[in-house]
Amino acid sequence: MKQHRLSILSKLSLTAAALLTVSSSLMAQGVIKIGEINSYKAQPAFLEPYKKGMELAIDEINASGGLNGKKVELITRDDNANPGDAVRVAEELVSRDRVDVLTGSFYRISAWH
Repeated sequence: MKQHRLSILSKLSLTAAALLTVSSSLMAQGVIKIGEINSYKAQPAFLEPYKKGMELAIDEINASGGLNGKKVELITRDDNANPGDAVRVAEELVSRDRVDVLTGSFYRISAWH
């Protein structure tokens, strides 16, 4: 269990390092991409209003000119309350979607299972 947790943390650390590497070039493109991972299917009563709140905030930010003149884009993914899925989705958000910021996971099991 402890070794599995360290494996997940090391993968997330590598993902964060990759994110830092690509973020400076992406910021120059005029869009700030925020990748958000959560257990939407496992916790719909809590997380759907949370997601709608994020989307509303992003809409308001973009309507007022964005952040430093750059549009903000929210890309959400479900981790199925599964640590392996959380790591896979994080890696996809960084490598494929090329997000500038990665956040999320309220559901404790996905972070520490």
